[in-house]
Amino acid sequence: MSLANYVRRSHKRTAGCCLSEDRPQSGQLPELELALKFIIVRSDLRAYASEAAKVLRDKEKVVDRKALGWLVQDFFKTVYSNHSCDDGPADERDEAWMSISLRLESNENSIRDRKRQLRELVKERNLLVHRLLPDFDAESAESCEKLICRLDEQVDRMEPHYESLRGIIGNMQAAQQEILKLLEAELSESVPEEGDAV
Repeated sequence: MSLANYVRRSHKRTAGCCLSEDRPQSGQLPELELALKFIIVRSDLRAYASEAAKVLRDKEKVVDRKALGWLVQDFFKTVYSNHSCDDGPADERDEAWMSISLRLESNENSIRDRKRQLRELVKERNLLVHRLLPDFDAESAESCEKLICRLDEQVDRMEPHYESLRGIIGNMQAAQQEILKLLEAELSESVPEEGDAV
């Protein structure tokens, strides 16, 4: 194999890794999308306890089909909203009603900057998918190198946003664990132990 062919194959392989959703490097667009989907789906849950899992699955199905631009827009509408949703159950049942909501507070300038940065990432992603990839020549080392550089720069810009979303997810999961502990403690106190008179 000639050196030119080796370099070309090496660049193709690297460019393929950059374009793959299975690329292990964090900060990739698919990981950013997954983090946004996770937060959007779980940031608002209102349902009877017996239906909560189905409500989450249904929301996941709807959100899973959404494009990155929609996800970014909905993230800000949902998580940075100052609207408090106190919707109660549509019908009265003898069952626990759950209402879980996540909201973040920040100053307007910080939110505006973050919106702008994420919208720029969306535009860049659309440019990549709709303009750059159709012109991409997998047989050209120069074309591969150019795409790799572009994707690496994109990863560097995405990393802070992805890490921020991971932090939000970590906080959500920690809060869920705390709520679960409190509910388990309350449940164990309210259920009589064996041998106790009822």
